[in-house]
Amino acid sequence: MQTINQKLECLRRVINNSKEHVKAGDKTRIYSQYIRYALDEFKEINFCTSIKANGLKRKEVTHEHVVPHFFIMNKLLNLDSLTDQNILAVLNKFYIICQITKDEDKYLNAAGLRSKMPDGWNEKTDSVFARYENVGIEILNDTNKNT
Repeated sequence: MQTINQKLECLRRVINNSKEHVKAGDKTRIYSQYIRYALDEFKEINFCTSIKANGLKRKEVTHEHVVPHFFIMNKLLNLDSLTDQNILAVLNKFYIICQITKDEDKYLNAAGLRSKMPDGWNEKTDSVFARYENVGIEILNDTNKNT
């Protein structure tokens, strides 16, 4: 099992490598999965469950990014300095995995919120759970992250 420092160093390398792809004009899909895999090592940082998904088996639920991956990826790629503190600030604030029901996932998709935050969402003042609030998904163990 990797230590937090090893995970951060791996993510830092992935971000630096991805920045090179951005500079080269490569398509997002080339580096997006690479970042996703590196971020997956941090899934224990913030994990929550919807009220309806509580107690369900893994095959009955979906593990979903509360704030879409594309937003988190761009926040990381736009960091000027890749210090542990800066990386962890992004992860602690925005990298939240939530276990929701498959029906709740369909609600997000139907509302056009599969991979984006609601129109007008402000990352500094609005809840990171805005997509869920928009479609009525209630969180059992809400981390009360408002900023």
